[in-house]
Amino acid sequence: MGLSWLMNDFICKELYAPYIIDRDSDYYDSLQNKFNIVLKQAKKAGADDESIAIIKRYSRKILESMRAYYNADLSKSSTIIRNLIQDLGDDPFAVDALSSSDAFFGSKDEELQFFRCRTGKFPTDFKAKDMLYLPESMRSKSGNYRFSIPGNPSLYLSNSSYGCWIETGYPPDNEFNVSPVILDGSQKILNLVVAVRDFHHLHEFDDERVHCWLKLFMLSIATSFRIKEEGRIFKSEYVISQAIMMGCKKLGYDGVAYYSKRVSDEVFSICAINLALFVSYNKGDAGLAKHIKIDDAYNYALFKKLMPSLKYKEYQLRSTRTGLINNIGSYDRQYPYRETDFYEFDKFMFAEWSDKPTDKKKDHIPWGLIRNKLYT
Repeated sequence: MGLSWLMNDFICKELYAPYIIDRDSDYYDSLQNKFNIVLKQAKKAGADDESIAIIKRYSRKILESMRAYYNADLSKSSTIIRNLIQDLGDDPFAVDALSSSDAFFGSKDEELQFFRCRTGKFPTDFKAKDMLYLPESMRSKSGNYRFSIPGNPSLYLSNSSYGCWIETGYPPDNEFNVSPVILDGSQKILNLVVAVRDFHHLHEFDDERVHCWLKLFMLSIATSFRIKEEGRIFKSEYVISQAIMMGCKKLGYDGVAYYSKRVSDEVFSICAINLALFVSYNKGDAGLAKHIKIDDAYNYALFKKLMPSLKYKEYQLRSTRTGLINNIGSYDRQYPYRETDFYEFDKFMFAEWSDKPTDKKKDHIPWGLIRNKLYT
């Protein structure tokens, strides 16, 4: 049967993520409702028996994990999710090296660029080392985030400066500082970049691939909520995400890729795909850092003050060379990413980095540029 049932009546507006709710106490019932909608739509579309079984099993197990957490059985909660991740098997669509992961669109032969930001009023000078994750001596300052827990931080990257901007709460231009980043591509990544309308990777694939997509989709639903309630210490929408992080680490994976949940709709996330890389202090501070090339940060306000002759530089960005519609904003006000200052900022940072004099490049030379032999 393959893809055919997905193309019937499966897609519906109620499954467009992110899912925005008012109160933390609404999360469990809202999650259960989303799973019920998935099952209803799958049956309506004439899904095969195995797909129906996957939806039922993943719904039951994810909700069981939530109940276990609410009852303070954290071990059971995380074990359930780890088993679901393990159930994905060795399908490269689910878990693959970053350099070949389907989580990031565009040609896998092209350099894959990332960005890392920190907020701080200009003229704060963030050097490359300041833009990395917290060292072990400062792990006490690590917080509670979607794919990290206090004491066990992750390094969060985005495939655009725009993605960084929305993730940090839309900071003023003079407080928005961004570094260009390249990874060596060896990281083993779980792909949660799946949405109800994302079928381009499944075209002409068989049932096995569709079933893998469906399992990932069920996990992504649980991680795609945004809750308006302010002043919370506990966040229900992070429980499954953090269990995924712990399960991935247990299984030897290095990170998770996912659509930003700060967008109005995931259809506007092609340039807002995040990568959370797990930090392991057991390997020492150089464990993850040795796989990263990162340049000093640029301040966005300063960039916008430059004359056009300095600002507009060319650099091939994979995030915009995908063959997909790449807009940001909302249905009422959407704009091509290529026609934003963020796009020019992205190109500027990588062009400036690659143009540095040889004696200034040193550790800042991007892995991808070395691999493509653009330097001698």
